[in-house]
Amino acid sequence: MEPLRQLAPCLVGCGSLAGPRDMLRALETIDTVQYRYVVNGMPMHEGEAALVKLMADQESSTLIVNGCLFLNVASFRYLDFEQDVEGMWKFILHGDGSELELIALPETEEERERNRPHLLSEESAIGFDVLLAIDDEDEEE
Repeated sequence: MEPLRQLAPCLVGCGSLAGPRDMLRALETIDTVQYRYVVNGMPMHEGEAALVKLMADQESSTLIVNGCLFLNVASFRYLDFEQDVEGMWKFILHGDGSELELIALPETEEERERNRPHLLSEESAIGFDVLLAIDDEDEEE
């Protein structure tokens, strides 16, 4: 009988991740965050930022500038994640003597609208018949 293959971890609701691929997957779920940067136990900076870029690159820095977060998981050893009692998701990225704490903020109505796929239908589209005519013209050529 062949030995059973080793299973990959299954984390639900909370856990620690050390692999860059898993860290990226967890962080892909956030858009806007409250952050707190701590070095050797001393809070250095805190604020709010929008996640602009997520990467795993040995040659790039993690930057928080002008309300934008460019997050490189290669800047950290591991990530802890959990959901607090209020339902907010918290991510703590651990570096050598530093921590970047991120709390995912709920989407605004505008963000939900922007991220939602929009389907075109006769009832909701202004000038739907014009769109159909333009589409028909393309097929005739």
